This record gives sequence, structure tokens and C-alpha cells, in this order.
Amino acid sequence: MLKGKKILLVVCGSISFYKSYEILSRLRKLGADVRVMLSDGALEFCNESGFEALCDHKILSSRTQDWQEGLSHINYAKTDLILIAPCSVNTINKLASGVCDNVFMQTLIASKAPLLIAPAANHNMLEHFSTCKNLEFLAQNGAQIIEPVVKTLACGDVGKGGLADIETILYHVKRSFCKQIFKEKKVLITGGATTEKIDEVRAITNFSSGKMAKALADAFFYAGADVSLLTSVKTQDVPYKVRNFTSSNELLGLLKDECKDTNLLIMCAAISDYISEEKFDGKLKKNKLGKNWSLKLTENIDILNELKDFKCRKIGFKLETDVSIAVDSAKKMLEQKGLDAVCLNVLREENKFGSDQNEISFITKNETINLQLASKEAIATKIVNLSNELR
Repeated sequence: MLKGKKILLVVCGSISFYKSYEILSRLRKLGADVRVMLSDGALEFCNESGFEALCDHKILSSRTQDWQEGLSHINYAKTDLILIAPCSVNTINKLASGVCDNVFMQTLIASKAPLLIAPAANHNMLEHFSTCKNLEFLAQNGAQIIEPVVKTLACGDVGKGGLADIETILYHVKRSFCKQIFKEKKVLITGGATTEKIDEVRAITNFSSGKMAKALADAFFYAGADVSLLTSVKTQDVPYKVRNFTSSNELLGLLKDECKDTNLLIMCAAISDYISEEKFDGKLKKNKLGKNWSLKLTENIDILNELKDFKCRKIGFKLETDVSIAVDSAKKMLEQKGLDAVCLNVLREENKFGSDQNEISFITKNETINLQLASKEAIATKIVNLSNELR
């Protein structure tokens, strides 16, 4: 996604400057061609040599500007993306006002590249009316703001002023290079296994890892969607909304809450077909159950049927192990559940539970498209494009 992309990493005077070293390293590992520019404020915390050790290019600053060597605001403004991380309040306000009093500001204003701004400062400075107004102005003119996080700041105050997590910043960088085909669309994705209690220590569940759902959530985020991921798997450091569930009833409750304004629902969660008919308090004792014990199961709720009144597009996932009946089973699901598409997954050794690969047949009323074995990330990107074609 970032291979060969030219990115200018801009570092401002902030105590979180040290995180820009890792940002630089991570961007390069993802294949990006990264240049670095330091503000005069950043030079109070660090120097050019530290970044030169991680970079293939000379570092641009007021101390290194050299037209003969190509270290100029014109050359460094020619880039595919500008990422300001961390971005100081001073830079936010000067950039919004068009102040162009040094090579640092000249470079920012000379560039027509997309702009990503990750602020990091004392929360009172970020909440000042001038900063708020200028951030809003920059956003209205195309800049993408990566929201700071609430934390204990270097000054000892607690507030929303910490630099966003590096993973979150990288998500936004990747998003900048993707077609925003789902911009202003809400996409709801479910993933992972349901766990249905028998007693306080035992449950009925399955081996779903939730990896496919996570890959889908990532891919739809990159495509510009407002993503909500409902998952039974603990998920951290993502830029979209995550809500966790355990049982199918909990999942249904979350779905009814989230589906109200959803454009597309993707049911990737592995839901138990049966649950225990009786719920036992405490822990069942083996010495009381005896050598042989039968657990009576009852059919679980049909979640998709419960959601039939919601008029969003719906895509279901179907897992089969018998290839001879798989397609017919998926087409039957498509019709009976009133779905727009079914992603059929025939389990094999190459795409077994927990695998990082998958192979999907994307089935609609009119056609079947086979997505050959590939990484789940690659499969997810193809599903995003196919979902965009649903009418």
C-alpha cells in the first residue's frame, strides 16, 4: 500500500518528538520513501543526525537548508503526502494563517500534497479558541486531523493532548493512499466466536479467530467508511469503533443498537447454532453428574432473521467443510436470509481456523466470483470493492 510512496514526515517542537523516530522506521518498513523536516522548535529537543541514521535522505531544517544540495522548500514540498507528527500548536496556528517566515513553513505552504496533522500539546493550548478555530479551518480545507488522546501529559496535567498511538497514525497514512469509495458510509462488521454459557465455568463456542473480521474492518476503514467492529476478540490500537460481545444475545443487542443508521452490515461472526436449553447456576459437579451426563441443546436465535426490518445492505459469511454441497448451501442462505451477498468459505488446511490466509467465493443472485487463496488482508480489500458494486 505504501511501497514507493513519497512521504514528508514533519516534526514539530513537542515532548513527544521521540515517537517520530518510530514513525519514520515503521513507514520505511512499509516501503515508503520518507523524507524528514524539523521545525526550529523540534531542534530544541533533537538534531538532524538522529533522523539521518534512519533516513535515506538529508534532513531539512533551518540549519541545513542548501539549494545546491536540493535541501529546499521547493524540493521537499514535492511529495505524495505530508504527515505532521507531532504537530505543535504554533504550527497549527501559523499554517492556518498562512505565515511563511522560515523554510519549515515555506515547505508546508508550497506543497499541494494531502496533509495529515497529528497534534500533541498541552490540552489547554489545543482547546484555546484560536487553535480550535484553526484546526476546524484546516479540516475544512482538506487536512485530516488525527485526534490526540487523553493521558497524563509531560506537564503533569491530565487532558486530551497526547500524540495519537503510532498504529492509529499509520492507519490514517494508509487510508490517505486508498480510494475513498465508502466515504460517509457506515459499515458494521461482526467477528469472532460467540460463547454460550452452560454454567459459570463451561460454555459452547467454536474456533473462529476473528482475523477475517478484523481484516475487513481495516479494509473498509482504508476505503473511507465509518467502521464499527463488533467482536468477541480483544482489539486494540485501531482508529475505528470497537464493541465487544460474548454471547449471541449480547451480539444481537449491539446489532440492534448499531444497525439503525448503517449502510452495510457484514456478518462475519461465528454464531453458535445451538445453546444449552438449561442454564446452571454455579459450577456443575462431576461427582453429582455421574459417569454419563447428557446436555440438552436447543436451537439458537437466528440473528439475521431478527434484523430483517433493518434496510441496510447485508452480507453473510458461510463456512462449509464439504465442497460438494458448499455452493448450494450458500445460495440457499442467500435466498432464505434475504442477503445481498454471501461469502462462502470452504475450510481446508490452507485456510483453517486461525490461518492468516483465506479463500472466498463471493456469491450474489447473479454471479459467483472466486477469490483465490491469499492473505486475509488481500481478500478483505477485494470484498470491499465487490461490496461497492452491490445494487
